[in-house]
Amino acid sequence: MTRVRVESPTRSKGIAPRWLPLVPVTAVVTTLAATGVLPTWPGLVHLVALPPLDLFGDLRVLLTTTTGPVPFTLLLALALAVRVTVLALMAGGLTRERLALAAAFYGVLLIPTLLAAEAVYIAGTLLYARLFWGGVVAVAVLVLAFAPLPWRAGPRIRDTLARAWRDGFRVGVTLPYGCAVFGVGALADLFPGLTLALVPVSAAATAVAVTALARPARPGGPIRLGAVAVAFALLSWAWVATRGTDPPEPARPRAGSVLVMSGIDSRSGAGTAFRTRTDLLGYGCDQTFYFSYAGPGDGQPRGEALCPIRTGAPYVSAHTQRPVDEQLRAFAEQTEDLPRPLVVVGHSQGAWIAWKAVATGAAPRVDALILVGPFPESTGGYRPTGEPGPGRPASDLLQVLTPLSRTADFTFDPGSPAGYALLGTTDAPASILSLPLPEHTRSLSVVSTGDLPLMPSGWRLPVDRNACPVRAPHAYLPTSAAFHEEANRFLDGAPAPHCPVLRDWGGPMARPFGVPTLHVTPDPEEGLRQGG
Repeated sequence: MTRVRVESPTRSKGIAPRWLPLVPVTAVVTTLAATGVLPTWPGLVHLVALPPLDLFGDLRVLLTTTTGPVPFTLLLALALAVRVTVLALMAGGLTRERLALAAAFYGVLLIPTLLAAEAVYIAGTLLYARLFWGGVVAVAVLVLAFAPLPWRAGPRIRDTLARAWRDGFRVGVTLPYGCAVFGVGALADLFPGLTLALVPVSAAATAVAVTALARPARPGGPIRLGAVAVAFALLSWAWVATRGTDPPEPARPRAGSVLVMSGIDSRSGAGTAFRTRTDLLGYGCDQTFYFSYAGPGDGQPRGEALCPIRTGAPYVSAHTQRPVDEQLRAFAEQTEDLPRPLVVVGHSQGAWIAWKAVATGAAPRVDALILVGPFPESTGGYRPTGEPGPGRPASDLLQVLTPLSRTADFTFDPGSPAGYALLGTTDAPASILSLPLPEHTRSLSVVSTGDLPLMPSGWRLPVDRNACPVRAPHAYLPTSAAFHEEANRFLDGAPAPHCPVLRDWGGPMARPFGVPTLHVTPDPEEGLRQGG
């Protein structure tokens, strides 16, 4: 086992050497952001955070601002050199042993942190909240597990890990520090004008944490770690248990019909939207219809659908990524003869298609539009293969990693017509929702609390009613009791219930862990090729 000779932290003279290197780092980060070299987004405060959160911040910036693998690699090497030097200085001194320890620390964490940074970028681009939360949880685990290691190293790496375990991974320090990081990031998200001023505040919190970690741990570390784990488990259980799953009372029978639209990667009879309880909304099976991305037809396999699917052609996942113009025509054709008043329930991608078809006059017979899990914007955007520009490394990794999504039962083709037209450019969703609906078409938006981190401009859309965010995952919104309750109030013309103040707290706290918005403008030639 490799020996690493280090000075005992108790021999350090004063605490200044521990936090002093943060001062020039903070000054450089603030200056570069003020001059536009670094993007000013809530995650900027992480660039002066405790390792390895600082590396996570570096990688998010480099992935979305560099123009190719060469500048990305060179700037990453420069960033790592700075981080290693700063960590060695804060850990006790600029010695060969300290430099080797700092280099090993960042070297071990580079790949998992890079994957976490790319995960939150892909999540913001493809608007897939599960991936975002997975990336954030991975970073949280890395910080809690590795942040205590460099400050009180033993003669062997094995001894360092054993000490960290005996000290309960210093949760008495890292947990309050994590709360401070969330708080500072939330302030930067809520008040963007304060972001630069909050960088020194974040550095001060890091300085306090570094000083505490360098001191001997108090006894009882494993007990504190166990208590934190139990508390987290109880809070998680309470969050899930209080969502409410009992179906609401069925609405009175309604006239007209309802058309249910599933989202991307669905297929005939397979998709959560097909399980929407239209009977609870006041519609019988003879009034319930299901949209087909393949166009009109005489029926589809029923699969998971509540009612028999008597119209539309059978479709598969690839049909959901056809050119947008073809999807608009399919929507117009399938709504033309449905009984009125016609209510359309569009889930995820279906919300954009329905909105654009109704707003452009292609489908004038829609009387009410219920958007289930709509996203007002894309925070990423990606570049077609070979197209130069900022964000090229992130786009290349997206092209490489996206096929792996099939293992999670999610299929997305970045080169598909609808994929590029709707998600390839940053402003595509916003441009669709900026189109005004006809005066006779009422509209409701129901979003998931889990999706809020992917909505940097907020969750309120230009609709007649924005329902309070629902505590249900994006995929299961159409089957949630809260959705059916909100939809019935809207259709009945009843007033909206009070929305708890803290219902959308997760957005400001989590958004700083995303990437800077990558402004990808439409490529006219690519748009023509994709038929968007």
